Amino acid sequence: MKHQHPRTHGSRLALAGLFLSTFTTLQAQAGSWGALVGYNNPAGSRVGLNFLYQGAPWGFEFGVGGLATTTDSSGEKSSAVTWGDIDIKYYPSTGLWRPFLEGGMAFALGAGSAGSGLSAGSPFAGGGLLYSGGTFLFHIGGDYKINERVAYPSAGFGFRL
Repeated sequence: MKHQHPRTHGSRLALAGLFLSTFTTLQAQAGSWGALVGYNNPAGSRVGLNFLYQGAPWGFEFGVGGLATTTDSSGEKSSAVTWGDIDIKYYPSTGLWRPFLEGGMAFALGAGSAGSGLSAGSPFAGGGLLYSGGTFLFHIGGDYKINERVAYPSAGFGFRL
C-alpha cells in the first residue's frame, strides 16, 4: 500500500472544497423562478399573484392583483381597476433564509365609462425575509409607498417553478 504525503492529501481536499464552493455559488447565481400568492403583494392589492426570480445577489418580482370596482352616483358600475407592481430585490446572502431589500413601482390598469388607461402608481421601498426551500417559498416583509406616505406589511406563499 502506497503512503500519501500529507501535503498531497491536503491539496486534494482544498481542490475538492474549491470545486464544491464554486459549484454551489454558480447554482445560486443561476437563480430560480417561483410563483406566490401574496397579501398586500403586489403593492396596492390585498391579494395577488406574483412571479419571483431570485438570483444572487439580485432578483426581481412582478405581480398582478386585486380587482376593485367603483360606482357612479346612480349606483351603476363605472370602472374597474387592477393593480400590479414590478420591483428589484437585493439579497445580501444565500441560504434557506434570505433577507432582502426591495424597491419598485406600483401600477394600475383601469377601464370604465370614462375610458381606460394605465397609470404608474407610487414608487415603494422595503424589505423582508424570504424562505427559499427546495419546493416552497415564503416571504414576510414591509414596504413604504413613497407618494402616498403609507407603510404596510406584505407576505407571500408559493412554489418554485
